[in-house]
Order: sequence, then C-alpha cells, then structure tokens
Amino acid sequence: MATTVRVLTQSTKTRNALLAALVSRRLALSLAAAVVVIYFILALGTAVSRRPWSDEGWFASPAFNLATHGSMGSPVLDSSSWLPGINQYTYWVLPLHLVTQAGWYKMFGFSLLSLRMLSAFWGLLALAAWFVIMRRLAVDYRVALVTSALLAVDYSFVMGASFGRMDMMCAALGFAGLAAYLSLREKHFAWAVLAGHTLIAASGLTHFMGLLHFAGLIFLTLYFDRQRIKWRYVALATVPYVIGAIGWGLYILQDPTIFAIQFKANATTGGRLQGLKAPWLGFIHEFTERYRTAFGLGDQSPGHSAIAKLKALILVAYFAGIIGAFSTRRIRQARGLRALLLLTTIYFVIMAVLDGQKLAWYLVHIVPLYTALLATWLTDCWKNVVLPHWVMAAAVGALLLLQAGGIVQRMRTNEYQTTYAPAVSFLKSHMQPSTLIMGSAELGFALGFDAHLVDDSFLGYFSGRRADFIVVDEIYALSFQGSQVERPAIYAHIDKLLHEDYQLVYDQALYRIYARAERPLAKVSSNRPLERFANECTHVAQANSLRYIQSKIALSPNAF
Repeated sequence: MATTVRVLTQSTKTRNALLAALVSRRLALSLAAAVVVIYFILALGTAVSRRPWSDEGWFASPAFNLATHGSMGSPVLDSSSWLPGINQYTYWVLPLHLVTQAGWYKMFGFSLLSLRMLSAFWGLLALAAWFVIMRRLAVDYRVALVTSALLAVDYSFVMGASFGRMDMMCAALGFAGLAAYLSLREKHFAWAVLAGHTLIAASGLTHFMGLLHFAGLIFLTLYFDRQRIKWRYVALATVPYVIGAIGWGLYILQDPTIFAIQFKANATTGGRLQGLKAPWLGFIHEFTERYRTAFGLGDQSPGHSAIAKLKALILVAYFAGIIGAFSTRRIRQARGLRALLLLTTIYFVIMAVLDGQKLAWYLVHIVPLYTALLATWLTDCWKNVVLPHWVMAAAVGALLLLQAGGIVQRMRTNEYQTTYAPAVSFLKSHMQPSTLIMGSAELGFALGFDAHLVDDSFLGYFSGRRADFIVVDEIYALSFQGSQVERPAIYAHIDKLLHEDYQLVYDQALYRIYARAERPLAKVSSNRPLERFANECTHVAQANSLRYIQSKIALSPNAF
C-alpha cells in the first residue's frame, strides 16, 4: 500500500511539474506575442506620423531608380553641386540597403511608409536576435523576454525602426549573426561560423558600423571556442566576405574613379574619422554629444525641450543597469553573462573611437546591450530579493511607460500632417508639367523623384538651372549660413535670388517656399527674417545632429 501511495504521489508531482511548465511556456509565448504587437503599434504609429527627413530621400532615390530603371544613380541630387557622377552611380554609401530597398519596392510598392516598414521588419529581426542571444548567454528565457520587452519600447530603438535609413538593417543583421553563432556553435560549429559570418558580412555591406558586429563575433568565437579554431574554419569564415567583395567590386568597376571620389568624400567629411586621431576625445564626445542629444540634455526642437529632458531618466536607468551588472559578483562569475559584460565594453570602445560624428541614430547598435544588462541585473535582483518585488515591478513599469509615453507623444505631434503635408500640398496645387522645384530630397515622397525635383542647396550656382520654386528647410537654411561664412560668392548668389528674383509665398513651421517674382502668386509677409528662420532650424538640426547635416552639406565640389 505504501508503494502504491508513493507511485501515485510521484505521478502527481510529475503531472504538476508538466502542467506548470506548460503554463509557464504559454505565458512566455503570450508575453512574447504582446511584445511584438506593442512594438509594431509603436513603430507603425511613428512611421505614419514622422515628417520625412532628407536622408530618407537621398537613400530612397537610388533604390527607386534601381527598381524602376535598373540604375542605382541618384537623379534627385544635383551632380554639379553634389558628388561627381551621383546621377549615374551611388558609391558614397554601401550598397546592400539600396539593393534590398529595390527588391522590397517590387514586392510591396514604393512609398515613404513602405520604406519605413522595411526598417520595422529589420527591427523585428533585431528583437528576435536579442531574445536568442540572451537565451544563450543567460540560459534563462525570463532574462531574454525582459530584454526583448525593454528593447521593444526603447525610444531610440523604435525611432530607428520607423526611419528609412540603413542603421536598423545593419544592426539587425549584425545581431542576427551573433545569435546564429551562439545557437549553432555547440552542435554545428562549421554552420555556426558560416551563418554568423554571412550575416556579419551582409551587415558590413549595409553600413560601416557593421565593423562593430564583426568585432563582436570575433570576440565571441575567441571567448567560447578558441580551442576549436582550425584553418578550415578560418577559410570558411572568409567565404561570405569574398563573395560580398566580388559583388560590390563588380559595381565599383563600372567607374572606379567616381567611386574613389564619392567614397572618400563621405568617409572624411564631418569629422567621421576624427576619433582615430584623438581617441580620448571620442570618449568625451560620446557623453557630451551623442548621449547628451539623444537623451534630452541637448538642444531640442522648439516647444519640446521640457518633455525631451525626461528622456534623461532612461539614460539613468541604463546607467544603473550597467553599474549593477558590472558590480554583481553572481553576474560576473556566470560565463555567458561575463561575455555580455565584455561585449558591451568592446562595442562602447569601438563606437567611441570609430564614429567621430557621434550620431544618435547609431545607438541602435549599442542600446540593445544596455537593455540586456539592465534586464540581467533586474532579474538577478528579483531572484535574490534585493528589493521588494513591488518596488521593482513599479520601477520597471515606470520605465516602460516613460519609454512608450515618449514615443506616443512624438506620434501626437504628427509632424507629417502638421508640417510636411501642408507644404507639399501647396506645391502640388501650383505645379505644372514643366515645373522645377529646388528643395531637400524628402519632398520626393510627395512630389516624385523625377524631373520636377532637384536637391541643390546652392540654388543653381554651379548648374545654372533656375527653379520655379525654392523650398527652404533646416538643411538649406544651414547650408546658406555655411555659404555666408565659407563661400561668399555662392551666398551672394543665394541672397540675390531670395531677395530680388523670388518672393516668399509660403511660411509655415519648418518650410519656406519662394516662387519666381513674375509668378502670379500672393506674396507672404513674414515676421521671421531668414536669419531668424535659420536659427530656429538650427535648434531642430541639433536634435537631428548638426554635425551630420554639415557633413552632408560638405559633400560638394568644395569638399574635394
């Protein structure tokens, strides 16, 4: 009888354990699904409400041209005042993002939203990659889930996932490379090497920040598997890079001289490589420029400075997570988590030295590591009851609400409808088949990337072309200021056009539109002289990285 009771008791325990595991699995899947849904709501809402940015126009133009005409030139840019050969070849950026866009447009059509949804897709891949990375390093799905949840509502991450630049694609491919290696290395080392380096090579062909993830994969290989490395694995790792180099090289060979000029100009303007000359300044500028601007402590758009400063609390939370993780002995002693600590250090050092522009956009490459460290520390504190559970739950809830609230507030401003849409609507209402507009490439999403639009902030000084309308935004306003100081002859040309040959016919928010004086349009009186408008634009530019804007203005004949 005693034996029977013991068997029944053991059977009951087994059933209870299986039931608990099943409930836990279902709960984890439900939470994971909720994370994905919340991420997509935030990314989509931001994508439809953000005003387009010039970068999106610059990168969409060659991709759209490739999809429709089979050429990767950038016809929206004026080749006489920008980079030589830009209308035929786009060499100044790495090619994979442009090629991927072209394929995406063939499948889903071309639009600003389509471009941004491509970034949202890569953001989803990055979320999945980080779940896998932390599942392997922490050996605890709860840490992986908390990491993904924190990342899904992170302000910098969602902004990157709703923006038509290549940063999220580069980061997602890089993190996917790390995830693939960690997942396959124990049982299929050769496949781990090939898959990891294939994804890293793709990341490197998307943006130069792929070097971060290359260094990360090399570190993880040496940290976990240095005794397994053999020459055949080294050869296998080089295969994706050789294939990528051949593909890119074939495109470069179409005009090597133009490639050298364009690529060098982009690599050397705007202080991009200045960290290599003075690495100590790179570390200082990380905090005084990149983090200061990204987390609300620098100059922001007018009217939003007080709200923006709340983002500093996000930085405080990440700093607490970093300090907590590094100072907790249990975390340092765990082999996988120690790898995470070292990996974060490597990424931070490389970013500090390699990126002289200190762009906030590049935070998508390192913020996931900060969220991973914060999730690791919070989970450790929860397990060991370092603080009462209700205190920790309230703190995490407040952080999530702060992050999501900042994104929702950005949506509510609806810059697309309040700023961009009225300006392009005005232009459309006065356009004729032969109308030529000079303005930032972002206008192409509404007006088309065709003969109607040319991006030339020198207003035809080099090309001799005369537009029917001139659209001035922060890019052009800052270019005018730079010309006044550095290119007096060009500024005299611009000043004459705007004050004698053209008249102001539209002046709202961040757009000013000038029409030829002979056109039958009502002149608009403005209480914002051009200098004041330029100063207002400078504040907006600070939030988008003034150094970056200036570097793009420098991509002109004066830069080389």
